Amino acid sequence: MICRNCGNEMREDARFCPHCGAMNAPAPEGGLPQGAPSYSSAAPAWEGPEGGGRKKKTGLFIGVGVAVVAVIALVAVFAGGLFSNPKKQVEAAFVKSAAAYVQAEKALNLPDTAQWQREQNISQYLTLALKDINSGLIGYDMSALSGLEVLLSASYNGGDRYAAFDLTANWAEEELLSLSMTASDPYLWFNSPQLTGNTHYGVNTETLGADLTAMTGDDSMKDVSFNLFDLVDTVLERVDQEKLEQDITAANKTLWEEAQVKKTGAKTLDLNGTETKTTAFRVTFPQEALEGYADALVKVMSAMSYYDLYEELYRSMGMPQDQIDEIMDALEELDPYAALADDLKDAIGEAGGLELEVCLSGGYVSALLYEGEIDGTDLSLALYLGGGEAYVDDLSLELEVDGVKLTVKSTGDHGGRSGVFTDKTTIKGSLLGLTSLNSDLRYEPHRYDPQKFNDNFSWELSIPGAGSLEMAGALDISEVRFDLDLDDVTLKVMGADVCTLSLSYLVEHRAVHGGVPPTFQSLTRMDPMELMTAALDVQSRAEAWAAEMEALFVSRLPAELLYGTMY
Repeated sequence: MICRNCGNEMREDARFCPHCGAMNAPAPEGGLPQGAPSYSSAAPAWEGPEGGGRKKKTGLFIGVGVAVVAVIALVAVFAGGLFSNPKKQVEAAFVKSAAAYVQAEKALNLPDTAQWQREQNISQYLTLALKDINSGLIGYDMSALSGLEVLLSASYNGGDRYAAFDLTANWAEEELLSLSMTASDPYLWFNSPQLTGNTHYGVNTETLGADLTAMTGDDSMKDVSFNLFDLVDTVLERVDQEKLEQDITAANKTLWEEAQVKKTGAKTLDLNGTETKTTAFRVTFPQEALEGYADALVKVMSAMSYYDLYEELYRSMGMPQDQIDEIMDALEELDPYAALADDLKDAIGEAGGLELEVCLSGGYVSALLYEGEIDGTDLSLALYLGGGEAYVDDLSLELEVDGVKLTVKSTGDHGGRSGVFTDKTTIKGSLLGLTSLNSDLRYEPHRYDPQKFNDNFSWELSIPGAGSLEMAGALDISEVRFDLDLDDVTLKVMGADVCTLSLSYLVEHRAVHGGVPPTFQSLTRMDPMELMTAALDVQSRAEAWAAEMEALFVSRLPAELLYGTMY
């Protein structure tokens, strides 16, 4: 059969042409359909005879329309299968909700410090200084204490096998004390200008056991040999963050596969001040599935058990087993996961299965609700998400344990849509022993200017009627650094300023370098006379430093404050 609209062949029983979509009637017996051109004179559809273009376009539109209807039908069938399945609806809502919070976190442009740690290249610096103190509240003139400052720094460069930790205390322009601990491959040393002068006392950790044996004649520690950086590598291999996350994800997936989900109907909720219509589902986790989940979690967390890790490290260092046993007995309390599995299973056995009410709105999880009794304790929990302009901006938690309540409410521009990240959080209830705790945070990344001081960051923590801690300063975030410089940190009690501090914290992806100083002295290679001389030198320096500090404090502090604090 030949289409009388476009001239192409089609099936004899076809009502629509598969080429142009035009409707066709059967042709007269023995001939072509009426109006059909011969093959020799057939023109392309876009070059048809005058007046034929309209028919051809009409047929094309009909064909497109049929295709669109078919696609819509397929989508409707697929979507119907998806959304008629309550479990898939709830699962999709959890995925969408989690993605919204991940996106909000990404908007902060926080550096990937976990990657820095995996690359073993990270440096941190902390400075805390006293700027002013309210002498009227203390009863003494405390102004002389202004300028007291503590500086801490810790750097680690796994590639160059170099690490350093430094602590310095200053009082205005005067350095009070400086301590440093440094490691470079197998060498580990200590230095303090005030206590050791220019000398850096340390050991070679890889020859430690042999050196001690040669020094003392006691061979009980002859096998002790280690490298600090090898130990760190062991820890990093043992605590594989990516694997931990994968194991937790697998455990969550297995638990969810065992969950039973049933749609229970419509429910109107007050979502953080907004009345919202939601669809409610009952999600039930069987007891057996929960017990399996508890086992999986304990297994994951046990990988981070410092108790087992310490024992492994001590063995790798060559320590005698009897000494390892003594140390492990003392550290036994550091194994928090030993009885965790039994405790979890006892609680699960007491509660049986777990039944939650999950409410969805707009494809997101709007509420998680639970009421029940666990191990003889009445527990009620309600988590409300969304309700405001953006899903991540508003959340609240209501927790009640045996009649004791705790509420947490958080609102703000958590995703920084306006260019300003804000959060206001209020915690109320006697569960934590606090009547109320308020947090008000504001961060404006676009206002940061490294050439001048600015106030693009502020944070206030307050307990109404008691006091507050108010912070203001600058925050600079990039892929390679997190730099917080708070020039004004004020502690208030009952509305009165107690003291003002400055605080700076910097963490960055930056390599530190160094080597063994020329004044390095190995303690385990000294003879008894050299050790005695070194000890007397340190003692002499310490006594001189103590006398110098006493004279400094006497010269700067008022007598009533000095003797009031000493006696």
